[in-house]
Amino acid sequence: MDTEVRRLIDKLEAQRREAMDFLLNLTDGQLGHAYTDRPGGEEGPFTIRRLIHRISTHHYDHLQHVLKERRKIGAPRTEVGRVLAEMETARAELIGSLIGLSDEDLRRDISEGRDMGNLQPRAGQEPEYTIKRLIEHVVDMEEMRLGHIRQALEGGAPERR
Repeated sequence: MDTEVRRLIDKLEAQRREAMDFLLNLTDGQLGHAYTDRPGGEEGPFTIRRLIHRISTHHYDHLQHVLKERRKIGAPRTEVGRVLAEMETARAELIGSLIGLSDEDLRRDISEGRDMGNLQPRAGQEPEYTIKRLIEHVVDMEEMRLGHIRQALEGGAPERR
C-alpha cells in the first residue's frame, strides 16, 4: 500500500477514535441541544442529532464519489477492500450495541435457560452466557483467525474446503 494512502487511512482511523472518545458519553437527552451556525453558514440551526447524522451522511456521500472514480479509472474496490469494510461495519455495530450498558448489564445471564453452545455454566461463577462473555469470545475468535491468516501467509497448512 502506498504511503500516502496509508496516511489517509491512519488519519481517518485516528479521527474515528477521537470522535468515539468525545461522543461516547453523549446521552439521548442531549441530542436535542441546539447549535446555531454563523450568519451565511451552512444550513443552521442544527441539533446535536442532526450534526451527527450529517457526519454519517457526508461519509456516505463521498464514499460514492470515491467508488465511482475507482470504477472510472479501472480500479474497482477489491474483494479484500470490501470484506475489510464489512468487518469494520460489523465491529462498529457491535460497539454501538454496547453503548449505554452498565457493568451489571454485561454480567447478566442471557441464556434464557437454553444451552447456547458447548459451554456449560460453572457453579458459583459468573454465568457463561453474558454479553461480556460474548464480546470476549468475539475478540478471542478474531485473534485466533488472524493467527490462522498469519500462518497461511507464512506458508502454513493448506486451506480445507
